Amino acid sequence: MKTFLSEHDLGGQTVIPFNTNGGYGVGSSFQTIDDRCPDVDVREGFSTRGGLERDGVYLAIKEDRREEARAEVTDWLRRIQM
Repeated sequence: MKTFLSEHDLGGQTVIPFNTNGGYGVGSSFQTIDDRCPDVDVREGFSTRGGLERDGVYLAIKEDRREEARAEVTDWLRRIQM
């Protein structure tokens, strides 16, 4: 991500960061976007647990978790007015 942001001028654009993860969260990813994109409208980011990486399940949004994730995304999109 750092390489992409340093090689592409996103000035004047809107960036809406999102992340799925295996339980580790976003770390400093969203802050990195803010730091490296000073002339960009960076909206509130979204992160959700998508699987259990340590168990080899990389994207497991199904059954009850599917509806939870759908509600989380819907709420996030309303907050950022998309």
